[in-house]
Amino acid sequence: MLGVTADVLVLPSPLLGPAAYGPLAAALASRGSTAVVAGLPDGVLTPAAVLSGFAEQLVSSGASLVVAHSNAGYLVPALRAAVPVDAVVLVDAALPPTAGTSTLLAPAQFGEFVAGLPQDGGLLPPWPLWWDPADVAALFPSSDWHERVTAEAPRLPPSWFTTPVEVPVGWEALPAAYLGFGGTYAEELTLARGEGWPVEVLDGHHLHLLAEPDATADAVLALARAARASSS
Repeated sequence: MLGVTADVLVLPSPLLGPAAYGPLAAALASRGSTAVVAGLPDGVLTPAAVLSGFAEQLVSSGASLVVAHSNAGYLVPALRAAVPVDAVVLVDAALPPTAGTSTLLAPAQFGEFVAGLPQDGGLLPPWPLWWDPADVAALFPSSDWHERVTAEAPRLPPSWFTTPVEVPVGWEALPAAYLGFGGTYAEELTLARGEGWPVEVLDGHHLHLLAEPDATADAVLALARAARASSS
């Protein structure tokens, strides 16, 4: 767990692991924000363990801004209820429904896809190995980054996607903004706009934050300012 103070805590997708987020943290730091990437617990990951670890690191860092990417977005409502912060920026992130008290960490169709993946010892392959090598390689700025992220990506149990996680009622009222990369998360963009969150969409792919960390950092900080202003 982290033992440093920071202005910004970046929550990695548990499918990817922290390695992919170092360039974004560095870009945020170069713009005057002390940014750190949250670690993941050791051992087989469960939603409860990851959520608890994120909460501990949010408290210990003292961060006032949370930046969550991809699958980590599902955990933001419960995290924000446990540890208040000034603002959250969701970056090409999945979001739970605004109705209901719990969510699974994947849409039903994606859960079916995951169930069909090969397993070794009851664990899934690292996320980059789920896809056609040529397709996934295009998401990384270099073969070195592809290899590094693949080597450090957690091997999740299939139960990661079938374990309910708490969704506090009214979570969508939190001070938040949404940064999309293209239109992959169209439903989430619609939700964000419907709730009146500040929204920006960059022309990029799901790992645009790794390919273009400076542009991503600029957008994150602008959206954070807008989210704070809209809640004041």
